[in-house]
Amino acid sequence: MNKPHADLAATPIGVTKATGSLKRPVAIIGGLLWLLVASPTVLESDAYRYATALLSLIALYYYMKAPIRPRTDWIGWLCMGWAVYVMARFFITFWLTPQHDIGASDWLYAFPFFFPIMGVAFLLYEELMEKIVAAYFGVVLIMLVATQHLREVFAGETIRPLIMNNQIHGAVACGMIVIFTLFWLLHYLTDKSSDRKIARFAYVVSPFIFALCFIAIYGAKSKGVWLALGITLPLLALVTLTYLRLKSGVIIVVAVAALLVAGIYGVRHNLDKTAGPTVSAAFTMVENVFEGHEMGGVVTNAISSTNTPVSMDERLQLWSNSWEVFSSAPLFGWGNRWLEHWAETRYSHVQYTLLHNGYLEILVRYGLFGAAVMSLMLGIFIRAVWRARKAGIIPRAAWHAYILCLFFFSLTLLSNSNNRLAIGESLAFASSAFACWCHMRLKGEYLVMGRPR
Repeated sequence: MNKPHADLAATPIGVTKATGSLKRPVAIIGGLLWLLVASPTVLESDAYRYATALLSLIALYYYMKAPIRPRTDWIGWLCMGWAVYVMARFFITFWLTPQHDIGASDWLYAFPFFFPIMGVAFLLYEELMEKIVAAYFGVVLIMLVATQHLREVFAGETIRPLIMNNQIHGAVACGMIVIFTLFWLLHYLTDKSSDRKIARFAYVVSPFIFALCFIAIYGAKSKGVWLALGITLPLLALVTLTYLRLKSGVIIVVAVAALLVAGIYGVRHNLDKTAGPTVSAAFTMVENVFEGHEMGGVVTNAISSTNTPVSMDERLQLWSNSWEVFSSAPLFGWGNRWLEHWAETRYSHVQYTLLHNGYLEILVRYGLFGAAVMSLMLGIFIRAVWRARKAGIIPRAAWHAYILCLFFFSLTLLSNSNNRLAIGESLAFASSAFACWCHMRLKGEYLVMGRPR
């Protein structure tokens, strides 16, 4: 992170920032907890939840102890207010329904309650973040090497990257890692005032991370991730050009693009076998819509067609059911009663309740109101990070990593409910904590453990 402008970070004479007053064991434990918050990108488990809870308690302890501390403003109250609304609605429905509806993972939407205090946790450990981030990439490389499936990938088999519950989750994680690694490397290539030891480490490990991630993404054979990355990569190339001298930047981008094209050409038959039927079925649906056929009929025909691949067919059934449930309560959704109405949908026999679309997950539970509130929170967070970049509080690489990772992740939500998975929840915690920290630094707030003398 850049050193903040003097007017945004001036600390009163005689005070000690919280980071400087942390005892060594607390600093080490906190660093490990932050690594666990990010761990779902390499190991799909619930460890990030416990890490978030512990970091929140540590931050709350220092927050209550500090004589000078950030004030909770309307953004913090918005996050906590939404969480209270979610939990109140959940328990009221649970209490009033005879069958005590609990939905499916509905209480997870109350997690924004922790966003403000996680911002304080980020503030508490801000001076250690550069080392924590470097340690994260070291762990990523170790995990990629330890779980690589090169022989299976080049034999054309489907593999599960890293330690994930299925290959789609692993492919999404690898896509996010590619984006993080790119801007981590670009930061150290272009910012010569940064830590040179960490810079040399980034130069060494980044190429290996890139190579192993792209191989894993190909081997996972997730069509949704291929599409999301295919849309994101040109943006990454354009942004990369802004970091490098025009001539050298063009040469590097063209060289990387040529390698990717050559790789795609070499496995074109496997790609066609994996994605060809889905692409063909999708084009048929698009053609029918442009020919004037009603959308509902097009979806019904695609579901009943033998030419529609099984995975696409099941997703269409899930999306049809989801739209049916949402349409019956579009403003506020059904809360934790949505499964009750799911049983009455046309394709209720489909075996999943994971809707395989992150946006529909929100709409069936909380309707347009919920989608608007969550969009507002996201917009506020993005604006805070952008303003922090403009103010020089964070380097531009942090801003680009933040916004392009969210962009990539938002594309993956079109075909999978990644926001309901560990990888989505941990991203929400980490990205919102970072945004809340940016907001506090923009206001010139800090956590101080000693009174001015």
